[in-house]
Formats: sequence, C-alpha cells, structure tokens
Amino acid sequence: MKWLKNIFGAGKAEGPVGVSLHEMEAWLGEREEQAAFAERMAAIYSRVEPLQKAFSQDIADLESADPDGSAPPKLLRAGMAARGELVKQLLSLEEKLSPPAKRDAESVYQHHWSVLKGLERTVTTFGRAQRYVAALFPKSIETINSDLGKISRLLVEMEELIGKNRKLQEESWYCRELAEGLKKGRAAGEELRRKVGEGQAELGRLKTNLSGLEGELSRLAESEKGRAIEQIKERLAEVEQDRSRNGEELAGLLSPLSKALARIAKQGSSDRLALQHKDVLSRLLADTSRVQDAEISGSLQELRVHLAALGLKDRKKEKTLDHIDLLIKERSLEKAKARQSALDEEISILEKQLEEGSREGKLLKEGIVQAKRELKSLEAALAQSEKDLASLEDRARADESELNERLARIANKPVKIELEG
Repeated sequence: MKWLKNIFGAGKAEGPVGVSLHEMEAWLGEREEQAAFAERMAAIYSRVEPLQKAFSQDIADLESADPDGSAPPKLLRAGMAARGELVKQLLSLEEKLSPPAKRDAESVYQHHWSVLKGLERTVTTFGRAQRYVAALFPKSIETINSDLGKISRLLVEMEELIGKNRKLQEESWYCRELAEGLKKGRAAGEELRRKVGEGQAELGRLKTNLSGLEGELSRLAESEKGRAIEQIKERLAEVEQDRSRNGEELAGLLSPLSKALARIAKQGSSDRLALQHKDVLSRLLADTSRVQDAEISGSLQELRVHLAALGLKDRKKEKTLDHIDLLIKERSLEKAKARQSALDEEISILEKQLEEGSREGKLLKEGIVQAKRELKSLEAALAQSEKDLASLEDRARADESELNERLARIANKPVKIELEG
C-alpha cells in the first residue's frame, strides 16, 4: 500500500508524504499504533507498584515511629496531631496510586487526574504538618518527601504521555471529520457537475428550439399568408377608425335631444304620458345600438308630439323641434345606424379572418414565450448550481488544506492528502 511505503521509505522520499483519502483511516490507525500509548502507560504503571509498596512502607514507618523524647511537650502534642493528619492523607494518596483495572484512554486520564489531585492535597497537608512532624520524625519525613518527589516525577511522565495521546486523538478525530466532509463534498460536487452538464445541454437545446421558432415566425411574416394577415390588420384599423368617427357622429345627432329624451322617459315611467314607443325612447337615450332602424322614425314622431308637454324653454323647444324635423326628414339617425351596423359587421368578419389567419403565428408566439420562460428559469437554476459548486469547491480546498496541516502535525512531517486514487 502506498501509505505504508511512504512511512517506511520516508527517509528516501522527497517532498510531502502522500496519503490517499480512502486509505487515510488505515494511515491514522498506523500512527496510533506507532504512538503505543497503552504500552508506554503499561511501562509507567510497572514502576508504580514498587513505588507504591515502598511508599506504603514509609507511611507505616512514619505512623509507628517513636518521637524524639527530648522534644518539648507542646511541640510533641502538635507534632503527634499533625502526624495523624498527614498519615491519613498519605494513605489516601497511596490508595489512589493503584493503576486502574481498565487501561483504556479515558480510564488512564481519570486515574492520572485522581492521583494529581490527591498529590496536591497531600502536598498542602504536608506543608502544614512538616514543621512539627519533621521536628519529631526527621528521617521519616525526609523519606516521605523523597517518595512524593518520585510520585510527582511519575505524574509528569504520565501527563506528557497523556497530553501527546490527547493531541493525537483530537487531531485524528478532526482528520476523520474533515475526510468525511471531503468525501461528501466530492460526491455532492460530482452530482452538481452532472446537473450543470445536463443543464447546459438542455440550455443548448432550448436555445436551438427558440431560434427555430423565431425563424418560423419570421418566415411566416414574410410569406404571402403573412402579408395577407398584415393587410387584414391594416383594413381592420381603418374600419375601427371609421366606426369610431361614425359613433361620434351618431352621438352628435342624439346630443340635442338628450334633455327632451330624459324628460319624456321620466314622464313615461311615471305614467303621466301614455307612450307607444316608451321603451324605444329609453333605449335611444341609454344605448342607441339597441334600437332597430324601423323603430327610430315612430319614436321621433312620438317625441315631437309630446315635446310641448316636456316643459322645455321656448328657445330650447324650438331648436329641439327643428332638429327632430331634420332627423325625420333626412333619416340621419337611420343612415348613421346603418353605417354603424355595416361597420360592426365588417369588423366582425375581419376579426374572424384575422383570428383564423393568425392561429399559426399565435401558436408560434406562444411557443416562443414558453421557450423564453423555460430558458430564463434554466439559466437561473444553472447560475445557482454553478454558485453552489464554487462554494463546495472553496469549502473542499479549505478542508483539504486543514486536513494536510493536521496530518502533518500527526506525522511530524509534511503530508499531502491525495483525493484521487
């Protein structure tokens, strides 16, 4: 395996050690095995037993030792009391020295912490009692002090080994997390690249389709059928203008009668006047288009008959009467209505022709609108996918760089993670 060759051939290799992503777990395992934490801790623990045994004996010697008989009574009482307190604390520390039953990392960490705290409390007690106890049992205190020094040095060794192992475990954990993130990121990146590729192919297809539709629409507009449709549009615009002008003329013919029509409609609805053409007169006022040509003359005649009863001022009445006579004589309303009907009919025919002739063009335009909508949506989706891909790649580069740094700290030499292979 490449990583094994890199490890055992490191002295000859130049540049960073290469470790493939899928072999990194085995590489980390090998580094953890090389650290040999359990074996090194076992070596330290093998020195604990004789030290603990000697320490236990020294505590027993202190506890059973006879004080200096020449000591003053006050010092004697204080020294004996202090010895009892010190022995109690020393025994507690001695008990804590026993190596843990389990030798996993967490158990080792807990044991070290327990002994360290026990030593701190013992040193505190020792510091308070030393003055009195040393005066009575100088040799025992000297021996105990030596034992505490040995325990302290042993704890320093443990702490150094534990610190290295904690660091290795921490770096290994981060390496595994980063490696897992890289794997997922690479998979997500591959999927995004596939989607982007498919999207770009679809984008090309849509652009080709849109270009084809626009070409068809352009050819249709230039064809004989397209020119005929334009002619229909032009004629329709002319007829609509004629209809608008005729509508204004029709409104102008009825405008002088508006007051008279309003009053006769009001009196007719209140039954003050018995009108034969009441409904027609109301429609003339409201909507001329609903009045038939044959109804106009009779309704105007009836308006003329009842004009005097509408309460118009003399001058207004005379003008209205003259206008009614003119309309009746020249049949102006009928003619304007006839022109309006003819224009409406032509507009209807032209609109139908335009609708039928424009069906193909309409379908092409709808296709163009839909293609542009799909094109815009796909372009937005592609832009987002490309943005997401760039973000993934940036993240992957940062994770790869961090992983290389952490692996280098574990190996104590430059390491380069190999994503391929």
